[in-house]
Amino acid sequence: MSEENKVVEEVTAQDESTETQEQETVQEGTVTESEVDPIEREVQERLAKMKSNMDRMAGERDEALKKAVEIEQKQKQAHIQRLEEEGKMQEALELKLAEAQAKLKVFEEENVKLNRDSVVNSALSGLDFRNERSRQMAYRDIVEQLVQNDDGLWVHKAGTNIQDFISSYSKNEENSFLFRIKANTGAGKTTTSGTSSMEQKKSIGEMTTEEVLSLAAKGQLGNYTY
Repeated sequence: MSEENKVVEEVTAQDESTETQEQETVQEGTVTESEVDPIEREVQERLAKMKSNMDRMAGERDEALKKAVEIEQKQKQAHIQRLEEEGKMQEALELKLAEAQAKLKVFEEENVKLNRDSVVNSALSGLDFRNERSRQMAYRDIVEQLVQNDDGLWVHKAGTNIQDFISSYSKNEENSFLFRIKANTGAGKTTTSGTSSMEQKKSIGEMTTEEVLSLAAKGQLGNYTY
């Protein structure tokens, strides 16, 4: 065999080997993609889209509010300056005082909110939530039911203190989907199990977006029909 023919055969063998490896790589990638749960992927895509839309709307709202506050502030300052130029010092001082009191009220409300959040988060820290989303859902449910009593303490609107209210909330069967399930393993021991399965009453295709997102938030997509 000539030297030229040997070179041609070696190049051909290398090309065939490379092609075989590329085909195997493509097949492996295809298998990996096929293993992805299509429903879970759809849920994640919906959640990501919703979060993106909510972030965008929140940004637009905050920007609009910021501009409105700036315009209002400029109008107030211009009015006060005009009063001072006209020699109406008493009216100008009254407006300045009213503005200072309004700012103080905002600071006080923010301080109250921070105090409430600190108390609630401290109480929630002792609970075993399924995930961060579950903790956030519980937080929203709880703060909506809190009020300040005459002593300035945060309590449930029925008068129960926060610790007792949260303890009762966590033991309520309707809220069980927010927490990890403790399974009895015998000998008086309990272990924390994963999410429980839930019988689906209808296929995923028959569910609304809200129902799918609700199942995802509860970690109860489980087994379902297409």
